Amino acid sequence: MNNLLKLATITISGAFSLANFAFFSNSVKAENQFDVCLRELTASGVTVEDAQTGCADALVPRELSSCVTNISQSTSISAKDALTSCYQVRRPVDLGNCVVSINNTVLTASNKNTQAKVEGDNSQSPLMMALSTCQASLLPTRQSECVIALSRTPQASNPVKAMETCLSAEDFPRDLFPSYN
Repeated sequence: MNNLLKLATITISGAFSLANFAFFSNSVKAENQFDVCLRELTASGVTVEDAQTGCADALVPRELSSCVTNISQSTSISAKDALTSCYQVRRPVDLGNCVVSINNTVLTASNKNTQAKVEGDNSQSPLMMALSTCQASLLPTRQSECVIALSRTPQASNPVKAMETCLSAEDFPRDLFPSYN
């Protein structure tokens, strides 16, 4: 009889556990990646219309909103500018990490994000250049690692020059390996 009582107690508590699991599973499933994307983009300051368009068109909406959130919360770049850039790349999460890494490690750490505008382009700050070079790079993680490393050397402490050098290095280095025709 005592074993039967234990079995009944285990069965009843197991049933309650399953009921709780089913309830919480359904409430989590009710919010899909499009819901998350819309919520995160609008919370970042993107208009509802732009958020709807961006999330609907994104291949992986959650990655798009993660990119925008990362950039807009960790830098002074607006959510609208971040959305435009994150929307136009294959690897939005990598783009966000690239911009934030360059900003935190190179620009903010050395107070170079407040310097004068980029030479030859009066409209672009070093931070906006970080956004555009990370966006232009096929491998944003490589871009940020390269910029960080080049900026650590005393001879190349100019972050703008480091961003340009790293981005141009992604092309095949024809100067080092000339073709013989």
